[in-house]
Amino acid sequence: MAYSSFNLARVVADFGITVQSGLDLFGHIPPVPVDSDVANWLAQNRGLATTINTEKARSEILVSPLLVAAWRVGQGQLAFYSGVAFDVAVEAGLTGVCDFIFGHPPQLDTVSAPVMMITEAKNESIMGGLGQCAAAMVAALRFNSTRNPEVKTVYGCVTNGDGWKFLRLTGTVLEIDTAEYLIANPDRILGVILNFVGLAPAAPAAA
Repeated sequence: MAYSSFNLARVVADFGITVQSGLDLFGHIPPVPVDSDVANWLAQNRGLATTINTEKARSEILVSPLLVAAWRVGQGQLAFYSGVAFDVAVEAGLTGVCDFIFGHPPQLDTVSAPVMMITEAKNESIMGGLGQCAAAMVAALRFNSTRNPEVKTVYGCVTNGDGWKFLRLTGTVLEIDTAEYLIANPDRILGVILNFVGLAPAAPAAA
């Protein structure tokens, strides 16, 4: 079984995960301005991506440019991987190719310290992609437990290019954000991503 074979119910059953949903987890995080060239590209080509309406088009036109923009902001403090094999526990089905991964440096040709797993939604179904993303997050925690024990929380995102839904896994507790961030507001998405990897300050949580 590969990551893409998991649904959320299977992740819960196989790995003893407790799911918490309906939470406004990241609404307090301030936006981070997106480079004007990237912002203009997204604004001008969003319609094209949704008209072509294939996973490949959405990935190339909407997802990748914003993720690369986040990597550029990192300026060497962030490692970025696209379409890499991440085989952690074959016997548990935690194996296969991950769409995108952010992690701590160094930037190598293999994943060294994963922090955020990004899954492209199949058939545009963000909710349908939660299981695949959650399985990859479980794998990332297992990977870090023996190599990078200081990384105790892993973040995730499921996106169809237009909408972005974020997750957080600490131990066996998986939290799913109630909000869905839209590519029409890329600064909100960039702010959340950079906060996950420690490159943007968080505003104080509301009392």
